[in-house]
Amino acid sequence: MKNQNQTAISQKNEIQNQTVIFEPIAPHPEPVDVGVLLTEIETAIKRHVVLSNAAATALAVWVLHTYVYELRDTVAYVAIESPEKRCGKTTLLSVLAAMANKPLIASNVTVGALFRAIDTCHPTLFIDEADTFLAGSSTMRGVINSGNTWRTAYVLRLSKSKAGPNRDREGNTTDSGLQRYSCWCPKVIAMIGKVPDTIADRSIVVPMVRKLTTETRAPLAELNASVIKARCVRFAGDTGNTIAECEKIRGQNLNDRAADTFDPLYVIARLAGPDWEKKLHTAALSLSNDANSRTVGTELLLAIHAIFAVSGEKRMFTRDLLEILRDEDIGITSLSLNHLSLDESGISEILRPYGIKPANLRMGKLVRKGYVAEDFTDALARYVPTVDVEARIQEMEQKRKLHREVNAETEAKGKAQADSESHTA
Repeated sequence: MKNQNQTAISQKNEIQNQTVIFEPIAPHPEPVDVGVLLTEIETAIKRHVVLSNAAATALAVWVLHTYVYELRDTVAYVAIESPEKRCGKTTLLSVLAAMANKPLIASNVTVGALFRAIDTCHPTLFIDEADTFLAGSSTMRGVINSGNTWRTAYVLRLSKSKAGPNRDREGNTTDSGLQRYSCWCPKVIAMIGKVPDTIADRSIVVPMVRKLTTETRAPLAELNASVIKARCVRFAGDTGNTIAECEKIRGQNLNDRAADTFDPLYVIARLAGPDWEKKLHTAALSLSNDANSRTVGTELLLAIHAIFAVSGEKRMFTRDLLEILRDEDIGITSLSLNHLSLDESGISEILRPYGIKPANLRMGKLVRKGYVAEDFTDALARYVPTVDVEARIQEMEQKRKLHREVNAETEAKGKAQADSESHTA
C-alpha cells in the first residue's frame, strides 16, 4: 500500500492547469452513512439510465472510489460498451461525470494531451466516442493500460529546455532530458463495439442496451448531484485513513486482474456493511472481463470437462467426445467455438497449448485415441473461473434432463398409440 497521508494527497491535487479549473466542493456538514450514500448514487444512476442491477451497483461504488482512489494500489476503470448508437452510453457517462470527483470529459484526445491532463489535473477522465480514435492507436492503449497500477502509471517523454541542457565542469551533459508524466487516475472509456481486451481486463465492463419505448427514464436536466458530491467529499475526509490502511480484499473466484480492479471497491463496500459487500461481489462476478470474454480454448476446456463431470466417466475416446459436442440437443453452443466443424485433429490442436494431449486408451477390446478427465484439472484451474465451470456443468445437466424428459414423453406417446392401434385391430 502506498504510504502517503491525506494531507499530501490534498496538496498534490491543488496543482492544476489554470485552463482546467474544478469548482471546489464543500464537504457535507453531517457524517455520512456509507450504505445510504451508495443507495442514493445507485438510485440516481438507475433513474436516468437503462442498465443492469449489477452495473448500477458497481458504478455506485465506483463513484465513491473516484474520491479516494489514490489511497489504494490500483484504480478501477469503467468500460461502457454499446452495440449500436442511441443505447445510452453518453447519457451514462454524463450521469457518472455529474457525481464523480473532478470530472474531465474528452470526446477526442491526443496521446500528449491525455497524459499531460492526468499529470496536471489529477481528474476522473471520461473518454467518449473512443471507437473513433482508440482502435488505431497502440500508443493510446498503452498509456491507458499502464495507468491502473500506481507503480507503473507513468510515461517517459523527452523534454527540451530553452536554456539548453545543464553541463558539469568537464562539459558533460547532466540533464537526461527525460520527464515523467503520471497516467494515474480513474477513467471511463465509452465506445460503440467492444473495448480492446487489454482495457476490458482492467475495467468494470458495462454493456448497454437500447431503451424500449415502455422504459421511461428521467432527463439529465433533472439530475442535481450537488448534495451527493458534498457527501462523497465528507466520506473521503472521514474514512481516508481506514481505506488507506485496509488490507487487500480479493474477491473469490475473480482472476488476479479483476481482483486488483475490484479491490478498492470492496474496501468501500465493506464500510457500507455486509449487504453491500455481497451485492458488489455478485456484480463483480457478472461484470469482470472473465464473464464477458471466452476463447476457443477455454470454451473447449469447459465443454469437455462438463461432459466428463455429467457422464461420470474418467476416460473417453475422442470420437465419443465429438459425438456429444456435436449433438444439437445436449452439445455446446458457443460464439467462439464452431463445434459442428470440429474433428479429432482440431480438438488436439486447440488443447495442445494447455498441455493436454490425446493418449492411447484401451476400453474393452478397443484401443483408440482419447482423453483422461484428470488431465483437464490444471488447465481449468489456471484459465477458467470456478463459477464458469460450475455454470457449464449445470447447463449440461439441465440439457440432459430436458432431453430425457422429451425422450420419455415421445416413448410414452408411441406406446399409447401402439396400444390404441392394437386394441382397434
